[in-house]
Amino acid sequence: MLLFCPTCQATFSGASRCPRCGGLLLMPHEVSPEAKRRNTADLTPVKPTLAGRVIVGSVLAMAFSLAVRRLMIGTLIAAEMDPNVWRVSPTGELALQIIHALAVVFGAVIASAGQVKGSTTGVIVGLVCGALFMGYELLGGASSQNLSLYLHIPVLATLGLIGGLISAMIWAAPPKFILGLPGSGKLSSLQLSEVAEAQRIRPTAWARVLIGTTLMVVGVTVAEDARLFVQKYSGGLFHVNTRGEAEFITWQIAMLAGLAGAMIAGAETGAGARHGLYTGVLGALSIYGLCVQRGVAHIFPAMRFWLDKLAIPTEALNDPATAIGIIGSVILLGILGGWMGGALFQPLVPEHMRRGRRHGFD
Repeated sequence: MLLFCPTCQATFSGASRCPRCGGLLLMPHEVSPEAKRRNTADLTPVKPTLAGRVIVGSVLAMAFSLAVRRLMIGTLIAAEMDPNVWRVSPTGELALQIIHALAVVFGAVIASAGQVKGSTTGVIVGLVCGALFMGYELLGGASSQNLSLYLHIPVLATLGLIGGLISAMIWAAPPKFILGLPGSGKLSSLQLSEVAEAQRIRPTAWARVLIGTTLMVVGVTVAEDARLFVQKYSGGLFHVNTRGEAEFITWQIAMLAGLAGAMIAGAETGAGARHGLYTGVLGALSIYGLCVQRGVAHIFPAMRFWLDKLAIPTEALNDPATAIGIIGSVILLGILGGWMGGALFQPLVPEHMRRGRRHGFD
């Protein structure tokens, strides 16, 4: 016999209570006309806000960082090493930077999942975590004049941007279909062929590639001078403690400049990875040529630091390992930056689609 649920407004058989809400099932003639109906608004899932996503991502990132740091301190104590001495060593500084980077990427990935574009959330998570990490280090006794503390914030914002883009690409938001497009009177096969043809035509913007290559090469060549300029004219506000820390800051400046150049090349092209590849190839050949021209003794500090971390010898620039290390690293940086630029700054969509375009604030 079919019984009726007045709350769900549905009929069920073989049960005395509603399998949905658990209410008592009634005969159809027993239902009162004033029975309370289910409110469809109660069934709408809660949509996280941007602030909520940022808070959750930042808390998870900080918890990840603190947990790994505690684990590392315990490992050092078990190995009969002084954590305070190891903390101020170049290896300890680099290890903490890597921990912070992994934590920000983890938090940005969690916070940006299910969004159309997770770039906004990822960047904000990186900025918040960078500020919190800087405050934690200052409270722990770090000098407020340490230049690496302030450079740490844009680096983490960039890593948060990468994590947000990757998260939105893997865990994408449900698609929204736009009905009533122009040309609906045509056959569907003809409409699909026109859309496919329009998407295939993506010419290479060589002007953007050249501009991005110039910025990439200039960033690598003047990174050391830019650091020295900031230290010299800051009135003693910024300084570095060790030579290793100075080389690391120089490498960060060069990396950010190269990433920015590749992003400019891939922005609004619809083929960011391809433009980033071209920018990386041209930039890699230019940087390697300048290194060969300057000689081993005057190789750019940013490239020397990176090659040392990769355990690649720098005694001879014509060594295949050295050449591959320089050229390959710059090309990979160009591809990453081009992909980021293409994902962040997409080409203009047709007029009928612009109204529904979202920018990550959902």
